[in-house]
Amino acid sequence: MARQKGIIKIQGKIGGMSFYRQNGEYLVREAGGVSAERMRTDPAFARTRENQAEFAEAGRQGKLIRTAFRNSLAGAPTGSSAARLTQRLMKVLQADTTNGRGERTVSDGDLALVTGFEFNGKAGLDSTLFSEVSLGFDDTAEELTVSASVVPVTDVVAPAGATHFRVRSAVASLDFGEGKLKSAFAVSSEFGVKEGTAQAVSLVTAYDKALSAHTLALVGIEFLQEVNGMMYPLRNGAFNALQLRGYHSAV
Repeated sequence: MARQKGIIKIQGKIGGMSFYRQNGEYLVREAGGVSAERMRTDPAFARTRENQAEFAEAGRQGKLIRTAFRNSLAGAPTGSSAARLTQRLMKVLQADTTNGRGERTVSDGDLALVTGFEFNGKAGLDSTLFSEVSLGFDDTAEELTVSASVVPVTDVVAPAGATHFRVRSAVASLDFGEGKLKSAFAVSSEFGVKEGTAQAVSLVTAYDKALSAHTLALVGIEFLQEVNGMMYPLRNGAFNALQLRGYHSAV
């Protein structure tokens, strides 16, 4: 490490030297770091390569899941969901007992571990909708039925300004190996947040077990405001909850 002298101070890399500022001083040192070739071939970095491969696998499959549910995700802020979903999928592939380190996959892991994942990190379904939500997978009809009985005034925590809400569901068949997917979604009618009687919710969506044995189900709630007979999304969906509610393996 050496100090920079002269009127003009530099920050960045030039040639093999790295110029930087630390504690108010401008310093210079030889650029460090491990070369790409060494990282790729040196046995000392075997664990690093394995970790990188599995992190890439988790990120790739997280993108596939987000793509499958893109129609539903458009209704809520999901800025941090990509990173959080990758972290959750790392746990999934680490549960793979078939493949060795660096080769473990999401499809051979425990996909049930994604259950409960919230796409909106600031609004959770379990703290917004207190009704019991049932998921019924029918492999014969290849249909998912999401059902609930909701008493809005007691079962729904509605934000200020909301006059109505609706429940949504989505299902996705995911071929993680080939990167293929098939998804469908359904939305309930609007219910007033001050309704005191039970409202029946039953949403049916189709999945494709021929495409993949892996099926994920999403359940969410979105809030609306009625103005002059028209329904408008409330505050850009900031309070809408979207949760990966279940995993099903059609085997």
